[in-house]
Amino acid sequence: MKPLIKYRGGKSKEIPHIMEHIPQYDGRYIEPFFGGGALYFHLEPKKAIINDINTKLIAFYNGVKSNYPTLRKELDEIEKIYEDNRRQFDNLKQQYAL
Repeated sequence: MKPLIKYRGGKSKEIPHIMEHIPQYDGRYIEPFFGGGALYFHLEPKKAIINDINTKLIAFYNGVKSNYPTLRKELDEIEKIYEDNRRQFDNLKQQYAL
């Protein structure tokens, strides 16, 4: 799974380079500097503790955890609006192409 948000200092691009240094584990994954959570989402641990000094960021993830069905519904609605707008834009672009 990919991170839900982009975050300054994210490790998404470094994951291929650091995976060889991460040991196999079956315990609890602990991430004290979560940020965008690239490594967490890549590893998909079954048991985890996440933390970050950014309280708004942690509040966001707690909101995702506790209100996922509502969030999913809202994101689906936004995606539909985007797709409709994109289709209209592409049609207009074709009409006025030089």
